Amino acid sequence: MLVNALFLFLMFRCGADILSPGEKGTTVVALYVALALGLTAIKIATSGTTRGDIAIGLAVCWLAIVNLLWIPAEATSQLYFSVTVLLPIVFLLFLSRCEPSIFVDLRKRTLTFGVPVLCGLLLIFIFREGASEADLLTTFGGNAGTGEGEKSFHVVAQTIAKFSILLINQWIGLPIIALVLLTALNVRSALLGFLLAFLIKKYSTLNLRVFLATVAVSVVAIGFLMSNSELVDAFLQRILYRDRVFFEQDTTNLMSGRDEIWRYYGQMLENSSFLELLFGRGAIWLYGSFPFLAHNDLLNLMICYGLAGTTAVLYAWYVILSRLDPEYRMPCVALFLVLFFTNGVVFHQSNLLFVLFMAGKAQQKELSEILGDEVIKRRALPARG
Repeated sequence: MLVNALFLFLMFRCGADILSPGEKGTTVVALYVALALGLTAIKIATSGTTRGDIAIGLAVCWLAIVNLLWIPAEATSQLYFSVTVLLPIVFLLFLSRCEPSIFVDLRKRTLTFGVPVLCGLLLIFIFREGASEADLLTTFGGNAGTGEGEKSFHVVAQTIAKFSILLINQWIGLPIIALVLLTALNVRSALLGFLLAFLIKKYSTLNLRVFLATVAVSVVAIGFLMSNSELVDAFLQRILYRDRVFFEQDTTNLMSGRDEIWRYYGQMLENSSFLELLFGRGAIWLYGSFPFLAHNDLLNLMICYGLAGTTAVLYAWYVILSRLDPEYRMPCVALFLVLFFTNGVVFHQSNLLFVLFMAGKAQQKELSEILGDEVIKRRALPARG
């Protein structure tokens, strides 16, 4: 029952992110919040939780309260922002305590039914965004001059990258297709993160056959690319400079303006008061004169929640990632870290896909002695051995 509910919830989230990567609408957001909290409550009610998870969950929820009381901005925008950042943490934290068999069954259902569903959603997205084959790549790249449309493709690319980690153990053609899709979407951070995850997973076991197959495919692809000078120019123009005109091809545009954005947020931290450094300024891009996120979660979190909030969020994510199935842990962590420092992963709802890779009650030692990690069972339910 819980496995089917989790599968349907994940497919609902993937569908929302791919078909409507921008604004979701009040109804979709309300349904998403209700489903996430409902599944979390069902898990706690049926199999209990731990004191440690409750402590972390309360600390994270307290951030939302402090954010609403401390930040001089519209409450609705700040509440929506806090839900975006904190709800996945609460959901993953408590769901990661499910029995390992639940996640094994969830991965089987996702491979059997989820992959065709995701492919169908992507086909709808592609045909809707690109009116014809001739302008499809231009559409994928967004508006290079203004950045219009790039945010939507970042959401879709992160969904594909996180979902595709599940395909790494399958036929090698499937992850290669995922790499091709990420290249077409031209979101370099997601492409780099998934490529690193793919290499870590495949070559950690030193599988010679897979290595030789990857080398052969790479040689053929590079040879085909280098055989045509126009293709080389088009590749460099698209991937490195993202279709910008010649006089704009400087270092700033090579980094998509990140150096300027990081400098702005760094100066804001330097000019912050002690209390602002401790508790943050809120999501300033929602109400300030600078409408861009930092494209770096460390800067985003420090600005929004300060040192106290950043510490709580990072510790919660450390606990979540430490509970991943050892078979998927390092690829997922690699993808997470690349996105954390180059794009933004904490602020993307496709984080819910990490529930696919949970191992339940992880065998490794956790900091249970500090937090008093005893299991709290629902009353009237017998304790399980």
